[in-house]
Parts: sequence; C-alpha cells; structure tokens
Amino acid sequence: MASSRNNALEFSSVGSILLTDGDNSQGSFGAIQILQDTTLGLVISSNVDQTQTAFATKTFGAGTIIYGQFSTVAVTNGLVQLHKV
Repeated sequence: MASSRNNALEFSSVGSILLTDGDNSQGSFGAIQILQDTTLGLVISSNVDQTQTAFATKTFGAGTIIYGQFSTVAVTNGLVQLHKV
C-alpha cells in the first residue's frame, strides 16, 4: 500500500551517496537519481521486479530517477546519487 509521506523531505533529511565509475554501495535506498548518462551493474531491490536482469548493462540518461527499495547498486560507468531511506 502506498504511503502518504513526503519522499522528497524524507530523502533530504536522511542523506545520499554519490557513486561513479566502478563504485557500488549497499544499504537502504529509496531512489537512484542518474546525474550523468550511466550504465548500471548489479542492482538488487525488494520491490522492483527483475532488477538483476532488467537494469544490468542498461544505460540510463541523465535526469532519470528510479524509485523503489534498493539494497545494492553498482555503477559500471557514469554518476548517480542514491537517496537513503
């Protein structure tokens, strides 16, 4: 069931992590914001189907925001901001 909380406020108060070429991170993230055209590696999510096959090796354009509950994100090349929850 969807929550009525303000995700933008929650993201800004909890913080974020920047990842670039070859970086990866594990934690609890509510959004992946693509800051430069980026190719993702391994992405694991508890509520987004098929992340391990659908996201791996795909290139996402700058400005794209992917929402979900992510526990692992790896960047092959590019620049992303992971918003903590």
